[in-house]
Amino acid sequence: MTSLESIRGWVLDVDGCLVRTSRAGGRGGTAIPGAAEFLTAIKAAGHRVIVCTNASEKAPGVYADHLRDIGLAVEDEAFVTAGSATAEHIHAHHPGARVLAVGDEGITVPLRDLGVTPASAADTVLADGLADVVAVGAAPSYAAADLSAAALAVDAGAAFYTTVETPWFHGGLGRSLAVSGAIAASITWATGRSPMVGGKPSAVLAESLLRQLGLPPEQVAVVGDSPAEVGLARHMGALSVMVLSGAVTPTALADMTGGERPDVVFDDVADLHRHLGLSHHESQQGVVS
Repeated sequence: MTSLESIRGWVLDVDGCLVRTSRAGGRGGTAIPGAAEFLTAIKAAGHRVIVCTNASEKAPGVYADHLRDIGLAVEDEAFVTAGSATAEHIHAHHPGARVLAVGDEGITVPLRDLGVTPASAADTVLADGLADVVAVGAAPSYAAADLSAAALAVDAGAAFYTTVETPWFHGGLGRSLAVSGAIAASITWATGRSPMVGGKPSAVLAESLLRQLGLPPEQVAVVGDSPAEVGLARHMGALSVMVLSGAVTPTALADMTGGERPDVVFDDVADLHRHLGLSHHESQQGVVS
């Protein structure tokens, strides 16, 4: 049995957890009832909060701005995307590398914010050699030249990253293809090399989030609506809290076993919020053994 009483830091999913939407990153969606109040309560309690999405098409500030527009108080600096986490990892582990970013501003803006100027396909193929690192993020479309340059670089030994490897995004209103994973899979098909993943549920993201929170893992909870958040919590050594307002149905939950099963389950974040103020004995009612 696991208690929520020791939690002082929260990693909160967006789609299907804070926002009901059919598009990644909460865009075009509406706040799930009780989400704003939950955010306000844990901040008022002095807890640290990071809102984290596997979306990577837009820069973090764009997604955060939309959440504020729909009533969710999320600061730019508290919003982490799969794109920004991938960029941070590349900056830390590949200093001075020539990075070919295959995607949109969701990967290029975080790289530039860290002082990394992404190379173009023309630079890496036609001018002065192949890229040292290839990073794939989401985009509304991709140029054939970029895909070719990426595949050539990876085939020649460049470090290879993608923002996600899961095939679908779930936002509580159906699902959509995780395009960065699909594009990365095409490069894998051509080269035989699999990418390192920067988004959920990767160890790359877990390392970044723990560093940003500055708390021991036993004081952190990861809240989300999918197995990706369970996997992320396992990598972090944190408490896994699942809400049934998005990807996972009660029937699917019943089929989960072992390490894939969350520690705690609630109907939604409003249900979680109601339990947070309860006594130790009462808070155990939301726990899955």
